[in-house]
Amino acid sequence: MRAILFCAALAGAMPAAAQDNSNIQGEVVVTAQRASADYLSDEQTVVGLRRAADSAIQPVKFTSDSRDEDMRKREIHAMLEAAIRRADGAGVELVTGDFELAKVTLANYKDLAFSRGARPDTSEIGLFVKAGLAGSVGSAQGRIDAFIKGVPPSGRALIEKRGGITLTIINPDQYRDPIVKLVAAEALKTAAAFGPDYGVEVAGLNEQLIWAQASATEVFLYIPYRFSVRPK
Repeated sequence: MRAILFCAALAGAMPAAAQDNSNIQGEVVVTAQRASADYLSDEQTVVGLRRAADSAIQPVKFTSDSRDEDMRKREIHAMLEAAIRRADGAGVELVTGDFELAKVTLANYKDLAFSRGARPDTSEIGLFVKAGLAGSVGSAQGRIDAFIKGVPPSGRALIEKRGGITLTIINPDQYRDPIVKLVAAEALKTAAAFGPDYGVEVAGLNEQLIWAQASATEVFLYIPYRFSVRPK
């Protein structure tokens, strides 16, 4: 069920372009979603499901500023290969993707695209370092930081963080049915407050699932439903 999650410039929670959120089976970046915003406020009124995120990810870039372009690419690939070989032992994974994440392996790392760095004569590859959440972001961040520091440099290549840590969730659509049940319970409760002569009409439950970061370790998933109380 784990397909593979990083955002293009995923640092803090920020809005993203509209995505097709239907039938997602893999792991996605929480902030790489059209409705993601800053942490949900106490005034959030929608009914939904709040749960712990599955992992934390840190965006990084493997970069080199050697004068020769071919040399830069060889140095970056050498350092990336060393990182992949160390990842399992460090309790982390290297992953890539703008929305749904995929694991970077020894079989596919040379398929990653190079881009020009911010400085002249610089090449880089951007991806994520992912660590499972074991109750605290601090623990995940510690494993990620230790891993980054432990990867040996190759020539003028190095690893740099690019932004802050964010969260992921695996197969968010699996939570649709529980959310529908929560909405139904809330709608019936509201209708009952008006007496036995009133019922409720619910719409929007066929809309795409939406998620946002709710706290340092939690996500909030909901469907943009609406309901109205009417006489029977």
